[in-house]
Amino acid sequence: MAQPTTQDPPGLLEMETSSQTKNYRADRLKLWQLLQAKHKESRETAIKHGATEAAADEYGSRTLRGEINVFIDELLTHTRKLEVLNFIMAAPREWGLRGELLLGADPLVPSLIARSYPVAAWVEKVDALDLAVAADAKSWRAWLDTRLEALGEAGRAASEHVFGAVEHIGKGLGEGVGAVGQGIGKALMIGVGVLSLGAVVIGGIVVFRSTR
Repeated sequence: MAQPTTQDPPGLLEMETSSQTKNYRADRLKLWQLLQAKHKESRETAIKHGATEAAADEYGSRTLRGEINVFIDELLTHTRKLEVLNFIMAAPREWGLRGELLLGADPLVPSLIARSYPVAAWVEKVDALDLAVAADAKSWRAWLDTRLEALGEAGRAASEHVFGAVEHIGKGLGEGVGAVGQGIGKALMIGVGVLSLGAVVIGGIVVFRSTR
């Protein structure tokens, strides 16, 4: 059994076997699997409409990048600080810029979910991350930078791994949009709402919003 540290809120580890914790973890795992399924669905639909493999990958990623960021941010704040530090370094390089990289990195995220709690584990409160902020590269970078700063020296040191080299930050995030649009075709672009996730509430935060 994990041993408590001075960084753990009082009573946190006592929640390990509670039904609330079990339900929280089960719900988060289902949401993660939903994100993976929706990414696959978006990609396959794009290919059916004539997109190249590369364009379909980009389309599927851009469609869900904001939702993935909201999900991961909430999960990080509900996991003990040491586990978070281990996660951010074990995750694929530049995952902070391209959260979709985590979708194919299982069991990384499910393992973090299995160590999470239904309450904030190292922050005083969980601030609601708006989907628009999570989907915007610069705004999300600033938000995640604040999280890393709050983790202390180890979090700040992880920045280069999370975001990549400074000269590479932001590159490629907006590239390929034209190719995606051309590959998918007008019909799919008009019907993009069909691929959208409906509203799902995580800890009071609306995570997946329909664009229909």
